[in-house]
Amino acid sequence: MKIILKLFFILALILSITYVILYETERFQSNSTITIRDLSQKQATNSFDMILSQTSPVMQDSKLLELYIRSEDMFVYLNKEHNLSHYYSSKQMDPLRRLKQNTPLPFQKLTKENLVREYNNDLFIIYDTASTALQVSFAHADPKVAQTIVQNILTYAGNTLNRLERENAQVALHFLEKHVNESRKSFVASVKKMIEYQNQNNTFDPNLDVKSKSTILANLESELIKKTVEFQSGGKFMIKNSAEQKIAKNMISNLKKEIKRVKGEIAGTGKDVKELNQAVFDFEILRNNIDFAKEVYKKSLEKLEELRTEVNQNIKNLLVINEASLAEEYTYPNKTKSIFTIFIILGFLYSILISILTLLRDHRD
Repeated sequence: MKIILKLFFILALILSITYVILYETERFQSNSTITIRDLSQKQATNSFDMILSQTSPVMQDSKLLELYIRSEDMFVYLNKEHNLSHYYSSKQMDPLRRLKQNTPLPFQKLTKENLVREYNNDLFIIYDTASTALQVSFAHADPKVAQTIVQNILTYAGNTLNRLERENAQVALHFLEKHVNESRKSFVASVKKMIEYQNQNNTFDPNLDVKSKSTILANLESELIKKTVEFQSGGKFMIKNSAEQKIAKNMISNLKKEIKRVKGEIAGTGKDVKELNQAVFDFEILRNNIDFAKEVYKKSLEKLEELRTEVNQNIKNLLVINEASLAEEYTYPNKTKSIFTIFIILGFLYSILISILTLLRDHRD
């Protein structure tokens, strides 16, 4: 039994090594390194902002880009350009990886799922956190095809990334256009309220009315002080009931009444008279509403123009650090590593089976 097992494993080893050396498809790998730059981001002002604005968003975009490159959509695009479905079912692929139309083995059946799986098996994507660079590689039996596929992946992925950004910007643009219309209506409504208030109160600006009446009041009080001094001075050398003193006294009385009237207008002591201070307050509220609505409308217009610019340009660019390489020697399979791995695995299985047989024989004895 041991001799049979030994012969079986020697035969398996020979067949495996023969398959690796003679039949396994030799694939040439093309490599390209890229990084993503977002032109819409503002320059970071400090190291903490640099981490937030450069590392995290770039990592998110890179991971999103990796998912898209591995997706069925990307495979469909590349299949149209390079007929990968024919490649994975042709004699260019070794028998174990070759997909077939009629086969009882589900993992070798020519289906879209298996084609995408094989495509991903030949695709290698590595993200470097320190440099925020993304290395994209593809292995193919033809080195020129491998190079072209990597170039097409980067071109199509970059276009798609910007298309998604533009679609997002279009959605935001549609929302912002509504917001601009609403803010414009709010601004116009606040201006109309101000005009209605001015018409109802027959005033352009209550602040000017207060300033004017304050000036009049100051002049009246100054005149009152002057006439009072003259009246008191005249009382020392004039007869109390003289015509001059009566005139001065009446003038002082009229000045006091006028001062009281002006103060009443300012304070609003009359039943139908609105307090000027309250009028000033109402006016300031209306004016602040106009300023606020105007500022909102202005900011909305600025953001709208910014979004319109983003819709018509590429916001995120794939910067190619090194172009897709053209391999001169095959990368896969690593025949030395594969042979060594096969030898270790078969030797391990052979040792296990021999140990089991020895235990069974000892137990039987």
